[in-house]
Amino acid sequence: MIKAVLLDLDDTLLINPDSTFVIAYLGQIDRFFTQRWGKPLSRVLLKTLHAMNGERDMRQTNDEVALDVINQSTERSIGEIQTAFEEFYHEVFPQLRSCTQPVSAAHDLLATLKRHNCALVIATNPLYPATAVYQRLAWAGLPDTPESYALVTHSENMHFTKSHAAYYAEIVARVGIEPDEAIMVGDNPSNDIAPAQQAGLSVFHITAESSQSNIPGGTLDDFYREITQENWLDTVIPPAITSSMIIPELTGNVSALFGMLTDVKPHFWEQHPDPEEWSPIQVICHLLESETTVQRPRLEQIVQQQNPFLASPQSPPGPHQAQTCAPNGWQAAIRFAQERQKTLDFVRNLQQADWQRPARHSIFGPTTLLEMAHFTAQHDRLHINQLCQTLGRCE
Repeated sequence: MIKAVLLDLDDTLLINPDSTFVIAYLGQIDRFFTQRWGKPLSRVLLKTLHAMNGERDMRQTNDEVALDVINQSTERSIGEIQTAFEEFYHEVFPQLRSCTQPVSAAHDLLATLKRHNCALVIATNPLYPATAVYQRLAWAGLPDTPESYALVTHSENMHFTKSHAAYYAEIVARVGIEPDEAIMVGDNPSNDIAPAQQAGLSVFHITAESSQSNIPGGTLDDFYREITQENWLDTVIPPAITSSMIIPELTGNVSALFGMLTDVKPHFWEQHPDPEEWSPIQVICHLLESETTVQRPRLEQIVQQQNPFLASPQSPPGPHQAQTCAPNGWQAAIRFAQERQKTLDFVRNLQQADWQRPARHSIFGPTTLLEMAHFTAQHDRLHINQLCQTLGRCE
């Protein structure tokens, strides 16, 4: 059952062709920064795009990656860079509205999805800061406040770009659903369709006419007509679990965790939302302990032994017995990310045949390494959602 609909923005909900918008945007960037700093900046921005699309730290937001590149290229302070871009997006960026046009079906589509109680995600390529995304939503004639959506992706809250399947894994973890409970709707095969499928989401490819391929697709009007059919979202067949999903899931979940921990106040780490619930730091410490004593060792055991028996781990201690593993939750999360990197290194070295190696689980019965690796990702999402509820940070 589909619980969340991810909607691309540019050339899906808003006509905004790269051939005009990006050229106009870079031209405005060069004029603004030549006047302000004496040099154009468009070439530096292309370097930030390369850095965001490349191999990078799963704990670092796209905005942080871009600031580092601009800082190194211009030798301007981070504060000076941030101030300059705030002024650009406030004073100059609104002039680019003339490059765009609203899509007639977009408003009714969002209203219909809300009536179906779907979580709405604006899944635009997170290269721009929040203000630029909300401005473009307004240009599209759509709600332009965070409260209108389950999540709006932008450079300040995401850790990957759309070319990474981990971008989609991060979204589903932040929204609190499983990949097979989401559908991505967008026009770009390499940004919207292929990586979303790799992450285990269903897809609908927006094209100028009805799709002739085996991928569901058509115009936005076609998608609108589909969802108005009774129970259509309930009939979407979820993708099968594949080995290509695992690394994006295990990576994107860590990014979702760090996104949720941004600006957590020090006194929140030890607070319990209820006497019988874990505190935030206890949740993160459980993820850390599970990674080192259960999740990775279990995968290693399946590879090292022939059809091993996997005992179910002991129930974790309650909130009054659980020990903290670090002075604060942020440090605990860093340790968890370090341990997850070891798991990722192990998974990357697997052979394709290894994914189907059998095992016997005390609860699940006959299983495979693939199923257990996917269960590790599900375990992440369970506790990320628990943490979300504890911190009041649910998107």
